[in-house]
Amino acid sequence: MTTHFPPRLFPIARKPRHKQTALAVAIAASCIASLVPISVSSAQAPSAPDAAPTQPAPANPSPKAQSDDRSQQFATVVVPATIQAFFVTDLYAKDSGYVSQVNHDIGDHVKMGQALAVIEDPELQAQSDRAQAAVQQARAALEVAKRQLAGMQADLTLQQVTLKRQKELFAGKAATHQTLDEAQAKQSVSTANVETGNAKIALAEADLQAANAEAKRLQALLQYDKIVAPFDGVVTRRLVNPGDLVQAATSTRTAPLFSLQKLDTVRVFADVPEASAAGIRPGLPADVTLYGPAGVTVHGTVTRIANAIDSATRTMRVEIDLPNPGEKLLPGMYAQVTLGPEPQQVDPPKRPGKEDKT
Repeated sequence: MTTHFPPRLFPIARKPRHKQTALAVAIAASCIASLVPISVSSAQAPSAPDAAPTQPAPANPSPKAQSDDRSQQFATVVVPATIQAFFVTDLYAKDSGYVSQVNHDIGDHVKMGQALAVIEDPELQAQSDRAQAAVQQARAALEVAKRQLAGMQADLTLQQVTLKRQKELFAGKAATHQTLDEAQAKQSVSTANVETGNAKIALAEADLQAANAEAKRLQALLQYDKIVAPFDGVVTRRLVNPGDLVQAATSTRTAPLFSLQKLDTVRVFADVPEASAAGIRPGLPADVTLYGPAGVTVHGTVTRIANAIDSATRTMRVEIDLPNPGEKLLPGMYAQVTLGPEPQQVDPPKRPGKEDKT
């Protein structure tokens, strides 16, 4: 039985056997040539059996470590600044009246408690005088009440002795019931008088206390007639003259009489951009350079920071306190502040796999 196979779609070309062998040898040679550089490069890679294994970086560093790294990487920041007085205050009138004295003018150095001006209020002075007279009157009334009470107590003692004697006589049949009743009535009246005297003394003491309180209140108001300095400083504004009629300061009328500033120590205000605010801390070195031909630089440190970013300017307020013994630093001066750590020398990093030659 004969088997018939279907004809091939593409006839196979027959090649001589020696040509197939040559082709296989060429393919093998090309594969070997491509593998040789890879094996050689692998053999030339330096082996480091003694090298320490690589430590993975911590996933969540602690906040303290972040703060230390941040302070070490903090770059110098140069920002404009303004010098202001340590204390600034406006002095107002507490009471209305006429200015009788103006004791100081702008530029004068004053001490705490020193009077800058005096305001006269005749009506208030008259009220204070009446209050002082009321105090004297209440004190005299109290003295009268005390003397009256002393007389009442003496009369009560006498009536008690008389009643005791009448009781003894009545027991011995030497006194009548009427005499005994009269003695008891007088003793009761004396007791009531003493109680009334005590009440009068209490009332007189209360009147004296009220009179003293009113007198002290008016005296305190009179003290406001003196415009005094709340601290040692320099008068920078005077807005009142002798003879002026001044009104007590209110929410709608707030014209000051004087302005006072403390200049023996000044504050330097600087606004640090948000990008550099994280590295600012109290105690950071700060160099304050004044604008002008001299270009004087004063060395200091950051005194306080706002610890908040201003949403309008995207800056943080930084304050530097500087001593000002000669008052050369004047409020309103512009300056330039340089903030930054002291420069530190850092050794370059060593290349891995190499040792220092000695």
